[in-house]
Amino acid sequence: MSGHGTGQGGASVSAATPAALAAGACSALCALWAMRGLPLGGLLLWVTPLPLLLAGLGFGARAAAIAVVVASLSLLLLSPLLGLAIYLFAFGLPAALLVGAAQQPGRMELALPLALLGIWPAAIVLGLAVLIPDLEGAMREAVALGTQRMGVALPEGMVEQVARVKAAAAGFWVALTMVVNGLVAQRILERRGLALHPSPPAEALRVPDWYLLLPGLALGGLLAVGGAVPLSVLLILLVPFLLLGVAAVHRRLRDRPGRMAFLVGFYLLMLLFLQVMAPLMVGLGLFEQIRRRPAPPPT
Repeated sequence: MSGHGTGQGGASVSAATPAALAAGACSALCALWAMRGLPLGGLLLWVTPLPLLLAGLGFGARAAAIAVVVASLSLLLLSPLLGLAIYLFAFGLPAALLVGAAQQPGRMELALPLALLGIWPAAIVLGLAVLIPDLEGAMREAVALGTQRMGVALPEGMVEQVARVKAAAAGFWVALTMVVNGLVAQRILERRGLALHPSPPAEALRVPDWYLLLPGLALGGLLAVGGAVPLSVLLILLVPFLLLGVAAVHRRLRDRPGRMAFLVGFYLLMLLFLQVMAPLMVGLGLFEQIRRRPAPPPT
């Protein structure tokens, strides 16, 4: 077992800085590869946070922060400022925040990181709304331009509907990217005995109780003023409950015969009928949050 100078699996603290430097360089390389439009760049874009999360979950929040700084400096020298900004707000900063929020003395705690998956992208949308007064119009133009470049002609009403949820969809994909990369990073580290802390049990997964107020406030804002921005914020803030619902499905299928077949069918339904399945998963997540009380932290 590890001592003061080692992690959960025996990873030496002296290796933290080199690991963080390497993680930052790898993350920047993935981002640059995607920005330059090189082959498989679209795939590498979605694994950009993986090196950061590997460093953080293996060596702690400080290693994740160093990796983000290294990647940011590399992108500052080799990419446009817009590329650096997208990297920081979509991948770098949320990865470092999630790792820092998850690291608790002697254990990993996922309540606050789960809440941040909703809070961070919602805050980005609100910040953009302040910087861009007509954010809804800008999203409408972006949708129209994107469909035009793809050679797809959408009716004006359809463009309006897509624009209303464009920011929410971006926030959802950022959250999903962080979740998938975090799960992959923790699994890799645990298999090699390098994880700083073991994964908490699935039964402990929930958001802090105060988080329930945020979707309520967003719903109030939507009813009061309407528009794409309040709608996007509300939808983004519901993402953690959607994830809780998906986790509940996994938990209920645990050790059941034919589990993999059921999960394949479940995710096919999610892909094909997202507009129906997403509200169901949000409802299940809310039910799980309200029904189950958190276990006391270990002493």
